[in-house]
Amino acid sequence: MEYPFVSVVVGIRNEERYIEECIESLLRLDYPQDSYEIIIVDGMSTDKTRDIVKKYPVRLLLNERKNVAAARNLGVENSRGNFVAFTDGDCKVDPLWLKTLVDEMKSAPEDVACVGGPNLIFDTDPVFGRVVGHAQETFLGSGGSAQSKNSTKKHYVGSLPNCNAMYKKYTIKEAGYFDERFVVGQDGDLNYRINKRGHKFLYIPEAKVLHHRRGTLKSFSIRMFKYGMWMAELFKKHGEFVRWYAFLPSIAIVFAVLSLIVSLISPAPIVPLLALMALYFVLVLVTSIQVTYKMKSKYGFFALFVIPVQHITYGLGFLYSFANSLFLSKARSLSGIFDA
Repeated sequence: MEYPFVSVVVGIRNEERYIEECIESLLRLDYPQDSYEIIIVDGMSTDKTRDIVKKYPVRLLLNERKNVAAARNLGVENSRGNFVAFTDGDCKVDPLWLKTLVDEMKSAPEDVACVGGPNLIFDTDPVFGRVVGHAQETFLGSGGSAQSKNSTKKHYVGSLPNCNAMYKKYTIKEAGYFDERFVVGQDGDLNYRINKRGHKFLYIPEAKVLHHRRGTLKSFSIRMFKYGMWMAELFKKHGEFVRWYAFLPSIAIVFAVLSLIVSLISPAPIVPLLALMALYFVLVLVTSIQVTYKMKSKYGFFALFVIPVQHITYGLGFLYSFANSLFLSKARSLSGIFDA
């Protein structure tokens, strides 16, 4: 069987803890060694990441812009393959990962631009990270994203996160590459533009990648705030919601605040607010039970706290983005008046 040449691109920054595991898993792929290359794009790491990378037979590129979008663009520009596969520096790929993606791409209809698989959890990760990971596999934690909930069926999806995805390279170029303004959500933006050109994304459950879940409550909250902020930027860029559930946390926050303010004058809004809060608590409780069952641990009930934190910080980030845009718009208007 003839295998096409594939360029595997990994954008990293300060990944000394996991990059060795990532590279070794890529070197052990069940795929002809002369039919793929590994391109590591380092965002000017300040730890020992580059020293570790240099020990392996991979291509190392330096990304002075540091962000992931720039890393992926640099990788694509320097790639030799007509197919470009992406994963992250804190991931470990299954030995059959690349072969599975290639086989599925070759047998897929011509309009399929990208194939990818599940984003699995390491059982050895810290408890908090595993709770977050399993919570985000649920409907309440992911909005039903196929890759987040790790569906077991092959089917078309709207987008595939780039911790586990392989593209036809020309579709990335035609869509204008990754938008380097986006600190997070750059893969969603690119996928949206590729999709608008008539291409499709195919989820393959057998193409497995393990992804380390890290962080503390503080770092998780900051990450979700930034994610909400950049999802709002995606909306402002494209004029429509990239994901149907993107605005729900923000609407809930605004409704709760307005209800509490109005309740100072009239108690009428309190009843529907309490009813919605009770419904939300039931949904979070059911989700926590799901997480506890998956983890087979009482720590799964931490999801009772993790999920509301995710929704609140995401919603605040979303609102912050719009408030910031409104403030800048008013500031420009006032500046124009004074200049005149």
